[in-house]
Amino acid sequence: MEQHELKRLFDAREQRRHHLAHLPIEEKIRAVVRLQEMAAPILRNRGKAARCWKLETTGQG
Repeated sequence: MEQHELKRLFDAREQRRHHLAHLPIEEKIRAVVRLQEMAAPILRNRGKAARCWKLETTGQG
């Protein structure tokens, strides 16, 4: 991999981290729940217990 391509990848990662850091807490929690939902089937297939948080819907967004 060329050096300028690595720099581009690292810069993109930094921009994504910056973007995620500035999301409202509600969006961050939704992201965590999505990750839990993605990981749960994998964990269950490995014989581990997996529970996902349940979010209340408030009629917004």
